Amino acid sequence: MASAAVESFVAKQLDLLELERDAEVEERRSWQENVSLKELQSRGVCLLKLQVSSQRTGLYGRLLVTFEPRRCMSAAVLPSNSFISGDIVGLYEEDSQLATGILTRITQQLVTVAFDESHDFQLSLDREHSYRLLKLANDITYKRLKNLPYFLQRHSGRLPAGSGLVRAVPEGTRHHPWASRHREDHHCG
Repeated sequence: MASAAVESFVAKQLDLLELERDAEVEERRSWQENVSLKELQSRGVCLLKLQVSSQRTGLYGRLLVTFEPRRCMSAAVLPSNSFISGDIVGLYEEDSQLATGILTRITQQLVTVAFDESHDFQLSLDREHSYRLLKLANDITYKRLKNLPYFLQRHSGRLPAGSGLVRAVPEGTRHHPWASRHREDHHCG
């Protein structure tokens, strides 16, 4: 019976994750098609008019490219944005996407992105060209969240009691199981 409950829970969570992922992808695609680049930048999900300031090889042969605002701009500071380390970003030149990478570092003056450089893919960037970065749907978080229900399903019944990873909550319970005990302890003194 517990196994069926775990399988039902896992199936429901996977369905919800898929719906959330699809909605996020659709939202990003809609942005690209219907919202101007300047508006995307004002929303904090796009950085325009960037130039390459350096390129180097990082761990596992990844190409690390550091971008900075074009020098012709009055202030060499990135506009306000919502980018953080770990974000998946698309690199664009004109209207074509050149690559997808992971943002590894961002400051007020520069942003560094790691690109996977495989044998069939050689990214060559010119320091004189203007590029833009667009925040994409986050595949890494999605993949990690998608693996958790499978982990729970594989290990159901084998997790040590009180492990903290999963706590059984009786069906129909509307509050945390410790909440009533806390309330009782609070009123005891």
